[in-house]
Amino acid sequence: MTEWPTFVEVVDVTPRDGLQDETGELTTEEKIQLIRDLRAAGVRRIEATSFVSPKWIPQLRDAEQVLAGLAECDNLIALVPNVRGFERALATVARELTFVVSASPRHQMDNLHMSLDASLANFQAIVQATEAGTVRLRGAISCAFGSPFHEEMIRPDEVAAIAKSLVHHGAAEVSLADTVGLGKPDFVRRVITAVQDAVPSTPLALHLHDRYGLALGNVVAALFCGVTTIESALGGLGGCPYAPDAPGNLNTEDLVRWFHLMGIETGIDLEMLGSVRKRLLGQLAQAETRQGELRT
Repeated sequence: MTEWPTFVEVVDVTPRDGLQDETGELTTEEKIQLIRDLRAAGVRRIEATSFVSPKWIPQLRDAEQVLAGLAECDNLIALVPNVRGFERALATVARELTFVVSASPRHQMDNLHMSLDASLANFQAIVQATEAGTVRLRGAISCAFGSPFHEEMIRPDEVAAIAKSLVHHGAAEVSLADTVGLGKPDFVRRVITAVQDAVPSTPLALHLHDRYGLALGNVVAALFCGVTTIESALGGLGGCPYAPDAPGNLNTEDLVRWFHLMGIETGIDLEMLGSVRKRLLGQLAQAETRQGELRT
């Protein structure tokens, strides 16, 4: 890329990644309103929930109910970890489904309870079971820029091989996730370049968690590689329960403000976004208080 893009798409993942690791739990109605508020602020694509087992992520056990309350909404994304999650999601209004795997073998087992090969076989089964045009299938690679386990090294060519397999089976887009916020701009560029070489016709997204304040630097690296879809969460919320010491996501407000200061359009109203964030944090604080009272 020789100049900044004129428009970047911000995918807000607050309702899924932002809430999955919080102590305070929103009601189903509050989650529905959060998604509507994000849409009203101009966020075009929203990761609304995840169809994981409630045993593992109880905060998202109401996935069907949340999406049932959003029948009028389009461009909603849901994360699915396996065939069972896909079958649940297919019965909802979500028209984009993100299938997640991990570049870290240990995180893959801890988070998804199956090997990478087994996950990819699940994805192949999902693609074969999907009627053309019903949903758009995305692939997501967790720990694409670093592992939460110090003994594991993440290599660009290995991430590229996973991306190639996802696209070969039918992924229309691949999201590269810095799950534990270890990515640095030069390594982010190397991984993105390796993936682009492996799947040159497939659009990429970047999902950033922010450790050491490097996330915006990684956005710059991605923009110079031609990646113009960035995932973030309000208030820097989020984390992975199965990635030790995972930091929160890149803050959507900080990201949108930075883009606007750089003359890059997002279609998002920053003032409205701030109001949504303020209301959400208040609701989470109240929810945490309620749950603390229940425990005592």
